[in-house]
Amino acid sequence: MILLRQLDKVTEEKYEVRYIHYQPFDVQNGLGKSKEELETDGFLVAALPEREHNGKSSVLYINPQTKALWYEYVDVNPPEDRITKLEIATEENKKANLDTQEAV
Repeated sequence: MILLRQLDKVTEEKYEVRYIHYQPFDVQNGLGKSKEELETDGFLVAALPEREHNGKSSVLYINPQTKALWYEYVDVNPPEDRITKLEIATEENKKANLDTQEAV
């Protein structure tokens, strides 16, 4: 069984899964709780759906009423975009620091 918890409510039928434990009952790596205890704040499922390999980041969702599971996919910024944004932010911070020093 796989434990899903730390669920963020999107709608009544859609919760984002933030925590997955693949061995909740394992003697060494498990959580040391019974099935009933684990189900008080999470869901136990037999398997997860297959992920698509489409170059996007996958986000797992569950319908708490039916226990249906699915992934939704979001675009991931290429590293170049993130670097460019960081460089711009660094330059803006440098300018702000210079302005502050000049004002003092």
